[in-house]
Amino acid sequence: MSELELPRVLELPRVVVTAWLPRLGLTRSRVRTELGHGNWRAIARGIVLTRPEQPTRADWVAVGIALAGPSAALTGWDALQVRGLGGERPPTPQATVLTRTGSNRVIGGVRIRRTARPYTRTETSAEASHHPLTPIVATERAVADTALDCSRLSEVRALVGFALVRRRCSLDALVRELDGLPRNRGAHLRRAVGEALDGVRSAAEADAAARLARHPRIPAFELNVPVVAARGRCFLVDFLWRGLRAVLEIDSLEFHISAEDWRATMARHNALTAAGFAVLHQPPSVVAGRDGWWLDETADWLGRRSRELGVALPPPGGAIRSQPGTHPRR
Repeated sequence: MSELELPRVLELPRVVVTAWLPRLGLTRSRVRTELGHGNWRAIARGIVLTRPEQPTRADWVAVGIALAGPSAALTGWDALQVRGLGGERPPTPQATVLTRTGSNRVIGGVRIRRTARPYTRTETSAEASHHPLTPIVATERAVADTALDCSRLSEVRALVGFALVRRRCSLDALVRELDGLPRNRGAHLRRAVGEALDGVRSAAEADAAARLARHPRIPAFELNVPVVAARGRCFLVDFLWRGLRAVLEIDSLEFHISAEDWRATMARHNALTAAGFAVLHQPPSVVAGRDGWWLDETADWLGRRSRELGVALPPPGGAIRSQPGTHPRR
């Protein structure tokens, strides 16, 4: 039990490991008394909760950090929660704590996982709303570990896109995390990061890009590239057909309707149009529809644009991929 770490707090912690008793000024007799009176709860062998209620997810995290030793670090969905990411529901019932020693095990609501993949640790502040004074991994590692627990590609796409849009980690850092994974793991994460390398920033854009790439009449396109519009203003557009000066935007106003949003979208549209770009808008709900009529509409629109400008329609080819380190700054 030499690897167990005593929490650096003055008050009695919610989770107590029996090895800490002398340093906390407690005796085994006191523990038995509190348990007998129902004031405390035994939640695992040698571990008690100094409260009568059921342990919370945060309590199980504390258990995992205590048992995983000096290399312990919280990862996955719970580590993302500290940074304002991860969504409303965790992909697994157990929190995940990494360690470089010991063995893999599940204790109640925490999973302790031994790993040889390198990871860095930082400690949350005492004022953190989630898991104060807790060692956690870097954001990119937490994203990767969360993605491994997700069963649906759409969840991983949203996770990767949100982390990049919020600038919580870089795309290059996610690529490095992928490089450390065995080839037979992380298929959804590889797909989502690959789409991000193509320039995709959201789950809706990822879906749109995949469908556009499969359509036999839609030319190759660029994703999330800066274009200069009227009065020298620069915009990052969702999909660009450069030779056709055509832009497709996947709007999110159906989910975030406000007068300010509407004015900003109109100003953006007008600036692009004034600079000679043709702009087509589609909401995520249409992109996700099963009939796919918007794809034929887009193909027809690009064909008309080709005839209007008197330029050849480029061949199909899907997304024009950028290289790691050369993608647009987010």
